[in-house]
Amino acid sequence: MTAGGVDDAEVAAVHRESIEAEKAVVDALRKDGTFERVRKALIARCVADGGVRAKVAELVDASETLRQRGAAGAKFDELVDRLREEVEKDVMGAFADKAWELMTDERGEVGGMIAEAVEKRLGER
Repeated sequence: MTAGGVDDAEVAAVHRESIEAEKAVVDALRKDGTFERVRKALIARCVADGGVRAKVAELVDASETLRQRGAAGAKFDELVDRLREEVEKDVMGAFADKAWELMTDERGEVGGMIAEAVEKRLGER
């Protein structure tokens, strides 16, 4: 018993049940293809997003790799590798920020898809 009169074992049991329910929902969403649909929708929306595209263009325009003397004569693969190394972290950050925004907006297409699928699975329990 805790000071508030609640049994620690009871609290732990409720917590375990909650975790098991979450795992069951995630597993069901994985099996029914929801994760794949969400992944495809996220990629499509992020790639199409003007803000993400503008950030990538800004990073490429400001690239030190492309401004270096001799960049025009460098091998294409080497230039791409150096450019990727330079901007990848910031590009992925912009992409991740947009993906998070899309996933957490329950009124939007992707967030709504997630919320609807989770609510449906929880309702089946």
